[in-house]
Amino acid sequence: MAHEKIVVGVDIGSTKIAVIAAQGAASGSRHSSIEILGFSEVAMPSGAVVNGTVENIKQVGSAIREALQEASSRSDLDIGVINVSFGGSNVKVSAHSDGVIRPSASSGEEVTQRDVDQLVDDMYRARIEPNYDVLHVLPMEFVVDNAMGVREPVGRTGIKLGGHFLIVSAENQSIAKTKKSLADADKNLKCDKMVFGPLATSLAVLTDNERKAGIALVDIGDHTTDLVIYEDRIIRHLATFPIGGRHITSDLAAGCLIQKENAEQLKKEFGSAISADVPLNVEILVNFLAGRTPKPVLKKNVALIIEARLTEIAAMVYAEIINSGYLDKLIGGVVLTGGSANIDNIEVLFEKVMDMAVRVGYPENLERTAKADAVSNSSFNTAIGLAWAGLRSIDTRVTSVCKPSTAFNTGVVQREKPKEVKETIKKNGTFWDNINSIIGKKDDSIGDY
Repeated sequence: MAHEKIVVGVDIGSTKIAVIAAQGAASGSRHSSIEILGFSEVAMPSGAVVNGTVENIKQVGSAIREALQEASSRSDLDIGVINVSFGGSNVKVSAHSDGVIRPSASSGEEVTQRDVDQLVDDMYRARIEPNYDVLHVLPMEFVVDNAMGVREPVGRTGIKLGGHFLIVSAENQSIAKTKKSLADADKNLKCDKMVFGPLATSLAVLTDNERKAGIALVDIGDHTTDLVIYEDRIIRHLATFPIGGRHITSDLAAGCLIQKENAEQLKKEFGSAISADVPLNVEILVNFLAGRTPKPVLKKNVALIIEARLTEIAAMVYAEIINSGYLDKLIGGVVLTGGSANIDNIEVLFEKVMDMAVRVGYPENLERTAKADAVSNSSFNTAIGLAWAGLRSIDTRVTSVCKPSTAFNTGVVQREKPKEVKETIKKNGTFWDNINSIIGKKDDSIGDY
């Protein structure tokens, strides 16, 4: 592989640390592949990371250190530079438009790639609301002089260059905690890039044809569910919902009167998203408490509980897709990822709720090796995407691969504050009209997370 580069992705999740060491061509080619050199997965202590925020720096640092050591031994690499995931309730997305007078522009001169990159770089330095730093600037459309809705500005003639952007920002204290946990893992460890988790995942599991045709990535994490909409290879919409896999586990624990660790095991080993096909007379014996007789739990009940919560998640996501205005443009349908995407028949349930094509996403474009086979599951999707983030741009119209984590600004320019997800879910009548039409009635448990 020409111009090979070694990159390491570290996915810091609520339940685990996943690490991928990979090698690939930093050429920006849409059809390139990467070779997996090493990998590891280490359980995260309960409560160490909550809603995407590091709460116990020592515990997270210890887990990162263990995961890096394991990945290093498998890859025979001395890991010193990494890309790190970031997400959860501390991330906000807002729309913004800006433009510049090209200083070198004169009659007949075309817009250059340097002009586009400079405009995007300026957006990184723009100050958003207090205590938030910019993670990503995602161009949607550009404006060249009076021409609106320009997808590819390079080569067009014009003096004024502007654009419409999605700005992904993160609470800076939460970023600081993540960096402290990295320093605790290894004081010499360098964080090259910090990437919004769902964007990293999209680099790993979506094909170029899907991004072009129009696709919705639904990442069902432990604490949150994230939605990324692509159309014409451009990220058009981002949303986060405060509901995820842990809510399914909590439902099972309450419904079956067992401990959460037992409920998590039930979900993983016996869970199904469709209850209709589960026999009524199949019992599962659960060792719910030491010294007690195992408790029989009907497999049918497990499926009913899981189906109810996943139907709620699917309806919320579908309503958001409708509100985004891109429902009719998603020719590729929906790709599911995240830990809960492993639940049996989950794609059948989402297809039923959304009336769209649905598949479960696994890593694409890996060189077929034994190590690649070992990580070809949803547990490593984000970590593999973080490796890709070191090799290609999230948006191919911008040549800078990704802004380094040290480029976070500290200034403040007041802009309209985007509504919090909960507020949108509770108060947006159109959203609830869509929810009600999908599942028939409002579930009073929504919002009580």
